[in-house]
Amino acid sequence: MGMREAQNSHVYWWRYCIRLENLGTEVVQLRERHWRIFSLSGTLETVRGRGVVGREPVLSKEQPAFQYSSHVSLQAPSGHMWGSFTFQRPGSSIFDVSIPSFSLESISEDGGPFSSPV
Repeated sequence: MGMREAQNSHVYWWRYCIRLENLGTEVVQLRERHWRIFSLSGTLETVRGRGVVGREPVLSKEQPAFQYSSHVSLQAPSGHMWGSFTFQRPGSSIFDVSIPSFSLESISEDGGPFSSPV
């Protein structure tokens, strides 16, 4: 998304889109998200909470998919994030779905990757 400079420190922003799709026959409801966000500055942040973007969508045969966008910021030009979603089936059984790592990379105005100051 971009970069902002404040008080001699840079903050880099990314927007990401997630599509959840139920390929099974059971109705499931998203209950929690758990993200791990690693910045090349050496920080590791954990984000955990109910649902996503204020919702706990139900995925069924009639409405099998839900898509949302969100954002993340780092104080380094690159990093990566991964996590899991916790879903609930009717009858209270729960299960987790892993989200593989994806990179957060910035491109400088000249089209190349940002270089870290030495």
